[in-house]
Amino acid sequence: MLAKTALLVVSNPSQIGKILVNIHEKVKTTLYIQLLSALSGPLTFQPNVFTSSPMYSSLISNIYYQVSASITKKINRFNRLQAAKDCDSLDVRVLLSALKSKSLPKIRTLNTIDLVIFDRKYHDVEISRFVQGGIENIAADCPVLTFTSSEASGPLESAPTNNKVYEHTVLGGTFDRLHAAHKILLSEAVLRSSSKVTVGVTEENMLAGKTLWELTEPLDMRIQGVKDFLSDICSELDINVVPITDPLGPTRDDPTMNLLIVSAETAKGGRYVNEVRKEKSLPLLDVFEVDLINEPNPNPTEEEKISSSTMRMRLLGTLLKPPVGNTLIPDKPYVIGLTGGIASGKSGISQRLKELGAEVIDCDKVAHDVYKPGRPCHKQIVEVFGGTVIAANGEIDRPALGAIVFKSAEELDKLNNIVWPAIAEEVSARIRNSSCKVVVVEAAVLLKAGWEKYCHEVWTSFIPSKVAIERLINRNGLSEEQARSRVDSQLDNAGYIRMANVVFCSLWSKEFTISQVDRAWDLLQARLL
Repeated sequence: MLAKTALLVVSNPSQIGKILVNIHEKVKTTLYIQLLSALSGPLTFQPNVFTSSPMYSSLISNIYYQVSASITKKINRFNRLQAAKDCDSLDVRVLLSALKSKSLPKIRTLNTIDLVIFDRKYHDVEISRFVQGGIENIAADCPVLTFTSSEASGPLESAPTNNKVYEHTVLGGTFDRLHAAHKILLSEAVLRSSSKVTVGVTEENMLAGKTLWELTEPLDMRIQGVKDFLSDICSELDINVVPITDPLGPTRDDPTMNLLIVSAETAKGGRYVNEVRKEKSLPLLDVFEVDLINEPNPNPTEEEKISSSTMRMRLLGTLLKPPVGNTLIPDKPYVIGLTGGIASGKSGISQRLKELGAEVIDCDKVAHDVYKPGRPCHKQIVEVFGGTVIAANGEIDRPALGAIVFKSAEELDKLNNIVWPAIAEEVSARIRNSSCKVVVVEAAVLLKAGWEKYCHEVWTSFIPSKVAIERLINRNGLSEEQARSRVDSQLDNAGYIRMANVVFCSLWSKEFTISQVDRAWDLLQARLL
């Protein structure tokens, strides 16, 4: 049985990557790492040669990099189904309290320790003394494991040039789904602060330029994630996490701040902060720049650096939220509602799902059928919109009809009230008669029409509205005004995603879109077992 939370006591940080391969099979949610050299208890065998906490900077960064590399190796080692499940992997947190305080009586963590792991063998008496007396929040009868490395302890990492400790450090960022690079930035702020750490977390108005920003966690969730992480790794500091609506945030007017932590790509912003502070006659901030961390094994679509954008890309095709049991429809066949904005790639996705074994019902084609002469909808459409929407062959002239309804929400509602009930009736009949295990109902208006109540899950494709407009101009020969009108007449991307169980994005290559669909299909098959 997997432990929910474990504590790893490390005597040899250089070998932590090898140990993590085994730990992934033992721990489910959170892994705390405690450097043995920072402790003063019975297990210490290596003296702490660092005289100030900033001297641990390189060592902590290297640990998080090894953690990231081990996760990537694990994902690459398994098939795409397991990779999808593991993309939100183990939350690793290096504890810093003992590095900053020489008199810390016990290891304190927010989560109860269910398992203690050592990277070298100790006598039973030493282990018992440490487990019982050295950890404050530990489960009763907590088991102990030892994963030894054959290699000897390596030398400690070299200390950074700037080892100064400041009273009040500050940094800012999106902090979406905390990853190794975030944890290094936050750890640097902790290592270099004697009293207070302030973190600014960007509000939604600052997200629009980021890749897949629509999948960013809500602001309150990101703020709480930063608070929990900082409180966990060093509860002794005053932690202040605030929302920010611009790059300056609280640095604009807080005179108590001393040090600004930036990444290599935001160093320019650090200079701007000091320019503004100088104009306001505020003390200038020292700036500490943290190097970017390369993604150990990025695929061709991902960024070379570890980033939230890559984390969001790895969510595509995975289950973002579990389906809610639907008592309105039978369990079989299993119905997927595939929706998304215009020109977002639904047709390519549904084609791949068809190749994988699903029956696809294209509601646009069903609409063609219910429009045909002799069907009730044909007569009603002509009565409401007039003879100008009839083509020479007697069929409904869809471009002519579209020119009317996409200019007026009122006219569009009239058409929907005629067509939607007829489509729903036809689709329901086809689902009942299907012999396939999975039926995909492809409908751009799925959510607007309320047809999600007939589906077990909703899958959504989306692309930025700017890209959708460009595709409509190039693909359909529309003017920019016409294309924009059609995009604006639908739900925005956030609305689609909010209702979706699984999300796709066709912004990149066709092969990458297919890989998202394959991942979603594999995970669906596992859910249907």
